[in-house]
Amino acid sequence: MTAGHAGFDRFINGTAEFVHGGAILPAWSPDGTALAYLDGTAEDRTGRLVDLATGDNRPLIADVEALREAVREATGQTPPGRGLPFEHIGFAGPRTVAGTVGGVQVLVDLDRGEVAKAPGERPSDIHQGSADSVRQTPREFFRSVPLVDPVKARELASPDGTAFASTAGGNVVLRSTADNRSVPLTTDGTPEHEYCFDLVDPQLAVLGLAFPVCNWSPDGSRLAVYRVDNRGVHQSPQLHNLKREDEVVRRYHAQAGGHLERTALHVLDIYGRAPVQLDLGDTTDTYPVHAAWLPSGDRLVVFVLSRDCRRADVLLADAKTGATRPLFSEESETFLRIHHDVYFGRKIGLFLTPDGTRLLWLSERSGWKHLYLYDLEGTLLRPLTEGELPVDYVHRVDDEYVYFTAHQDQERPYDLHLARVPLAGGPVEQLSEQPGVHGMMFAPDGSAFVDTWSTPAEAPRSVLRKADGSLLCELSAADTSHLEWTPPREFTVIAADGETELWGTLYFPAGFDESQRYPLIEYVYGGPQISVAPHSFDSPFSRAPHALAQLGYVAFVVDGRGTPERSKAFHDVVHRDWARGLVPDHAAAVEQLKARHAFLSDAKAGVVGHSWGGYSAFRLAAERPDVYAAAVSSAPGFDPYSSVLYECYLGFPQDDAEAYRRAEVYPLAGQLAAEFMLVCGTIDHATWTDSIKMAEALIRAGKEHEFVVLPGQPHGYDSIHDGYFWRKVDGFFRTHLKKEGQRDR
Repeated sequence: MTAGHAGFDRFINGTAEFVHGGAILPAWSPDGTALAYLDGTAEDRTGRLVDLATGDNRPLIADVEALREAVREATGQTPPGRGLPFEHIGFAGPRTVAGTVGGVQVLVDLDRGEVAKAPGERPSDIHQGSADSVRQTPREFFRSVPLVDPVKARELASPDGTAFASTAGGNVVLRSTADNRSVPLTTDGTPEHEYCFDLVDPQLAVLGLAFPVCNWSPDGSRLAVYRVDNRGVHQSPQLHNLKREDEVVRRYHAQAGGHLERTALHVLDIYGRAPVQLDLGDTTDTYPVHAAWLPSGDRLVVFVLSRDCRRADVLLADAKTGATRPLFSEESETFLRIHHDVYFGRKIGLFLTPDGTRLLWLSERSGWKHLYLYDLEGTLLRPLTEGELPVDYVHRVDDEYVYFTAHQDQERPYDLHLARVPLAGGPVEQLSEQPGVHGMMFAPDGSAFVDTWSTPAEAPRSVLRKADGSLLCELSAADTSHLEWTPPREFTVIAADGETELWGTLYFPAGFDESQRYPLIEYVYGGPQISVAPHSFDSPFSRAPHALAQLGYVAFVVDGRGTPERSKAFHDVVHRDWARGLVPDHAAAVEQLKARHAFLSDAKAGVVGHSWGGYSAFRLAAERPDVYAAAVSSAPGFDPYSSVLYECYLGFPQDDAEAYRRAEVYPLAGQLAAEFMLVCGTIDHATWTDSIKMAEALIRAGKEHEFVVLPGQPHGYDSIHDGYFWRKVDGFFRTHLKKEGQRDR
């Protein structure tokens, strides 16, 4: 393996193997007095215990060697490494923590240092399902998600922990933790007319990034669910070829302007009363969402977004009768919400205060995203934030304050800071200081929070702060000494309009030498629902460009106009014109970077992207052959007619045919002059047909191209096929990107 490929592998799957510390997983004591966490490498792991009142930060275990010996005596196993032998810890009491060694759980008394093996369970009890670990652990099940394959999820626990909810065969099922038996809550569901409910992604929940969902009522007597009618929705074929006999599966995939699944909101009663359907009238061509239960558990707040995303209604619903009354509405000339946020993540921008008397609403009505406070009569009480600095999202609301993240720095508009504002009105207080992207994880009682931040060039650091932002103590700083890298650099360029500042990040090989010249590769996305240029250390969109750079290139990512996290006007560039900011802005970025940096080759650039990034890569290469020499489109979403995901930005094809015509890329096949590689998985029902159509368009236009087929792969590739994909990308760019004045790698 060459040094370049070793470096590629170091970054493509994240840097966790080479960077340790910085971001912590907090364990909060049940009495609200302490925070415990682990730090360091698996070989030399340490633990710390922090007093939440004073900030005193001391070793979790004073005598690690004695603890390791006690663990060996309790479990009969030699603990791995030299430090604390636990991957994770949690509090089992105010002064007791639990950890696992070799599959055996142990309890550690923090005062006496004593270690006890947790009571074991008989194998026969586990086999029969009567053991506590079986009855009280959520099981996996497959849940339906719009447009994609069913995904694994975990049962949803009731507030009192006596039951778990899941779905099977289109119905909601309850499993009792008392006897482990399951009973259906509904019986009239089918795969095409199914019941489902919202779930929090457990991985995001651990990181404090999951958005709240509304399902169980506060007392656990009711469950808010959806009844989704898929009848008439377009079904895309998915052909499975790898078994002895081919199998065809059809996946519901609503198309632009076509039949959309109809969603009704229901409330189920766990005591057996008939389900209650909320009275929302005709929900055709809308996205209704359960938003929040009132503390009393007898009413719900409901959010309804129009299919074109230009109108949102907020209602109050009676859980017993289904009656609703409107609270307030908002309309806009362009999209009010990002479609992906509502359709997939239930990130609706609506929050209930703890006392259940007021609502917080995120709106861009001023041209910038801000918080507005309403009462339950639908009266606007006051705006809580203002100015040309957009709010990101709300993370906690207590009786006095709203805690949120926001882009608070005009000089660094993509930095994300922590802030709070009084519900009663008043100035916004910024709670974080250092440049970078900050995130917060609150103690359960809200008295303190962990502030973790990073930049592309600075690995994560974590500190503990009081709720008012005052520093309690340092927690952890990442160690990058084993990374072997050249730190990335953030940059700005000017958009094609000649005035708008665009932000991006440059990535370099580990042995970068400014006196040499390197070919430039752009890693592109370009979709309207997210900004992707990394402004933190190890974001999902930093891995590919950082890895590509290790193969002997300089790589970059930039966000052009038509993407979020700036002003509404910046985002609205995509409205009715999918590529208006795409090609001009990204090509301008390449030209400015090459003019600015002598270490960049004069040769044309390469470009690679996945999903909508595949669309963008092709379009950049086709429209700007003077800028891009070679392009790779992976799992490309080429066809704007093929998915409902385009509608919030382009409208409907029967209403705005010109917007869809401008978004099409198949007609551009004839003008492609760059070298081109097309990659797609055969069971990616969302984009396999798009790829076939593009291959046909290129063949008819007489254009040579490569088509890499990944058998049995969906939209996201598994590790084996992903490795093959990147080897193909490496070979493709080695062949087609000219290297000038650069040492052999």
